[in-house]
Amino acid sequence: RVAYFNMTEPGTTCPSGLRQTGNININHDVCGRPYPSSGHCYSTFFSTYSINYTKVCGQVRGYQYATPNAFYMSTGDIDSLYVDGVSITYGSNPRQHIWTYAGGLTETGLVDVYGCPCNNGSYASPLPFFVDNDYYCESGTYDSWYPTLYVDDPLWDGQNCNGYESPCCTNPNMPWFLKTLNEITTDDIEVRICGDEELSNEDILL
Repeated sequence: RVAYFNMTEPGTTCPSGLRQTGNININHDVCGRPYPSSGHCYSTFFSTYSINYTKVCGQVRGYQYATPNAFYMSTGDIDSLYVDGVSITYGSNPRQHIWTYAGGLTETGLVDVYGCPCNNGSYASPLPFFVDNDYYCESGTYDSWYPTLYVDDPLWDGQNCNGYESPCCTNPNMPWFLKTLNEITTDDIEVRICGDEELSNEDILL
């Protein structure tokens, strides 16, 4: 196992590069972007100890704060901000995509361009070409987007996928992902939390 942190376990701290914070809506600390500026991704790295690998398996549990909008502001560039959510990659110049976790605005898709591309009838922005089908997208709220942390419906667990969001939770592997790479590599794994707006407007917390 290359990486493991579970913030529900007492004494767990966030990996280097991420901000550890509390919230009145949840009984344990969570990890997020470290600065309030908009339009950035923040990285943490997990060493593979130079072991050859061709497959990556894992899961991420997240929570929606306020108004993430999935791929709406995507640059289409894997080395830049392309998602409100979590990007898992390896390598550099350019990074190589493993999996993406996106946070959509609402399950009902009332503002479709800000929702998940997998939603029924979605008008969301097209997926970046490098993502392909290697992503999960969920919203933590049914039809509202208040400045609050939505903890009753954690993201990417395949549960409570209501309304237009139901097609987003059909992968039988959820909450796990399994990716077979096109090459053998020893590169470390990079996990980035990304957001195109300030922390007061939107965030994804792990």
